[in-house]
Amino acid sequence: LNSDDAVGYMACAVAVLCFGSNYVPVKSTPTADGLWFALVMTFAVWLEGCAVQVFRGNPQFEPFAMLGGALWATGNMTVVPIVKTIGLGLGLLVWGLTCMLVGWASG
Repeated sequence: LNSDDAVGYMACAVAVLCFGSNYVPVKSTPTADGLWFALVMTFAVWLEGCAVQVFRGNPQFEPFAMLGGALWATGNMTVVPIVKTIGLGLGLLVWGLTCMLVGWASG
């Protein structure tokens, strides 16, 4: 097991433990239409991106990547109504399936 494999397995472990837990507050708190939830989540991801940018030594900025971020943020606005309607488990299943199909079709 080399260091690249170890880093990959650690990243997978973090993803398994943390992925989807960001939507748990949607079930237990009043979220209204979801706009505030989407704004806070997008801001948190932006802050994390800034930290990664600094950690990686300020690599070149790719403006085309902002398109994916804008689509992701728009999709986050649908999380609250979906989770409130069909539940967290089924909602994440549909979301993940859609992401996989769109990634497969576009890649």
